Amino acid sequence: MARRSIGGFLWTTLAWGSNRIVILGLTLLLARLLTPEDFGVVTAAVTIIAMLDAALDLGVGAAVVARQETGITPAVRMAMTLNLGISAAICVAGVIASPWIAALFDSSSQAGLFALLFLYPLFRGAGQVSDAVLKRDLLFRRRTAIDLTRAAVRVAVSVPMALTVGGAISIAAGIVGSELVAMLLLWILVPIRPAFWAHRDLISGLLRFGGLVTVIRVLGSIRASADYLVVGAMVGTTALGYYGMAYKLPELVIENVLWIFSAVALSAYSKARVISQDVLTAGMLRATRLLSIYGLTAGAALAVLAPEAVPVLFSPQWEPAVAPMVFISLALGFMAVGWASGDVFTANGRPGTLVALDIPATIALIVGFVVAAGHGLVGVAVALLIFNVLYCLARLALVRYAHGTPWPRLLGAVAPAVAIAATTGGVGLLVRSVLPAGQFLTLLVVGLACAAAAVGASLLFARSTVLDMVGLLRRRGVGAR
Repeated sequence: MARRSIGGFLWTTLAWGSNRIVILGLTLLLARLLTPEDFGVVTAAVTIIAMLDAALDLGVGAAVVARQETGITPAVRMAMTLNLGISAAICVAGVIASPWIAALFDSSSQAGLFALLFLYPLFRGAGQVSDAVLKRDLLFRRRTAIDLTRAAVRVAVSVPMALTVGGAISIAAGIVGSELVAMLLLWILVPIRPAFWAHRDLISGLLRFGGLVTVIRVLGSIRASADYLVVGAMVGTTALGYYGMAYKLPELVIENVLWIFSAVALSAYSKARVISQDVLTAGMLRATRLLSIYGLTAGAALAVLAPEAVPVLFSPQWEPAVAPMVFISLALGFMAVGWASGDVFTANGRPGTLVALDIPATIALIVGFVVAAGHGLVGVAVALLIFNVLYCLARLALVRYAHGTPWPRLLGAVAPAVAIAATTGGVGLLVRSVLPAGQFLTLLVVGLACAAAAVGASLLFARSTVLDMVGLLRRRGVGAR
């Protein structure tokens, strides 16, 4: 099972990695063709849609995965029916509300763009149950083909439009067009005929479990989007463009890897639970150790690289994004520490336990952002960092008391990551202090120094973990042959 999970992670990494690298390249190009205001308008619209995206299937996709059934069962068909209805309702409501949403961000002239982007949840939601079946069966190679196609279509639509039509519409059209193609491919790979009768027991079971999963997702989506909403509404659309750009590299390098893990985690944890709770706990601790090492180390490195990365990669006009990027990088690094434990609650059939933490945490974060907005973009980014430090500690405490995992095992999974990240950041700052600021050569040399420090510190502080992963990858390679 471990090898299949690693294989799923690798295929998902290929898909997400290729997708995000293409999107980063697209962003680098569009950053030179479009204005911060264009990016700000699209960022505002996508932020609203991302919050709705979390509730597109009311958690029934997660229920399909957790049930561990085989084939296209009546429950899968009923889930498809529910998804189609929900995504269509969200799309219609969003199109109707587009003028008011645009006005919220002082972009009334862009109401049509907001309406266009509300086709995204329709296409996205209509393919989610087919995608859940691929996840349930660990068929991540097929998902990779879909994600690669999605990225290619986005480039094929956005670049020509940016060169001809220009404006924010070029970004929006690429997003919607790529999701339409992905939906069609999912329907071809996993054809599901919707159920046209109401099976009360199936609906009740799917919605009871899925409802709690949806609450977790919606709260998580609100936390992920609250800073964008506060910046856009209280600081301004142009400032939101800078803040969104400050997020680009940390999101690509750290947050996307966490979402890659989430794409595999529920399936792997659910299968581990069928074997035993000990196997599930061991898998969660291993994942916590790996994600903590990766997240904290990458966050420290990006914080050091930010003063060069922003002007060199995105152009000097994005200089105001440097300081926020430093704190966002560190914040996403700490987010990785508690990430691996989230799907354990769902795999064990206890998603409500996590809801009890997430409701007050989400309220506290929103209040913090509103207060911090008076201090500009840096204030909001610092608030995000403080919250993520406290939240990761609270998540570990919840695992301790809800699942009985001893503190020494939890802290032992995180301690090597702290040492590796501190070493990486310290070496990067030292090297950067003797090099000229804002130069490509400085970015390259400091980046290489951070990478070398991370490898060396990993072998020093987490040698057994490194060897364990190398062994798994080798066995996976042998199995593939």
